[in-house]
Amino acid sequence: MVNIVFGSSGTIGSSIHKLLKRKKNFIFYSKNKSKSKKIFSWDLNQKLINFPHKKIETIFFFSSPYFLKKNYKQKIVEQEYNWLENVINNLNFKKLVYLSSSSIFYKKHHLIKSIKIKCEKLIKKKKNFDYFQIWRPFNILNSQNYFSDHFHNILLRKMFNEGKANFTFKGSGSDKRGYTDAFEFVKVLFLYSKKNISFVKNYGNKDIIKMSEIVDIFNNYYAKIYGKIFRAKFLSKNYNVSKVSNSKSSIYSTKSSRLVLSKFIKDYLHEKKMFNL
Repeated sequence: MVNIVFGSSGTIGSSIHKLLKRKKNFIFYSKNKSKSKKIFSWDLNQKLINFPHKKIETIFFFSSPYFLKKNYKQKIVEQEYNWLENVINNLNFKKLVYLSSSSIFYKKHHLIKSIKIKCEKLIKKKKNFDYFQIWRPFNILNSQNYFSDHFHNILLRKMFNEGKANFTFKGSGSDKRGYTDAFEFVKVLFLYSKKNISFVKNYGNKDIIKMSEIVDIFNNYYAKIYGKIFRAKFLSKNYNVSKVSNSKSSIYSTKSSRLVLSKFIKDYLHEKKMFNL
């Protein structure tokens, strides 16, 4: 019996690959070609009749279009549901671990919210596997995946990829988020995946930080590299808060958001060899 991971190049997929790549009973797939020889390419738009693995214990489904403004279209976002349906209807397995999203709690992300809810309903009504585990993580960081259009990644690109001195953001500097390290999250996810139980769980950090404070953290390194301070402007006066709720179905990160963000930027700068920290 093997365990299959779909979506091994994304924020969560790459983290669980890092955690489990030495385990021989875990097989990793991505729709994109990977530099790693242990991550195989498979397009879930294709039929799975020729899929090489027939005896599957657990499927970890992390596949979804990248969170980019250009991907925020019905036709693109719906691909996730089609991929999931393809897997559920055409592969035999015992347990499904599915990566949903905190977007289901917010009106702002109505398109992603509708698809994630649709996917969750599909999983819950299917009877051809024994257990399902649905995770709704909040604000997960991985320095190897900095290309999404979340605030922290846009800020990182403007400051350290483009070397800009200033930039104007659409949101508010008082927007608040609770951040979690992706590797910390996948350790918890993997431990629960060993249990023969079904559930829907939220995962996140109750310790919240303002967007303006993230700019300050990044500026600690920006000033050392460029010898100046990055100036961020924000267009909105209205702010919002994104953090995991107090609930019996919630699991909480134990690290402060400030420490998580500091590690995120340091790991990124080490990886890019921009600064010897």
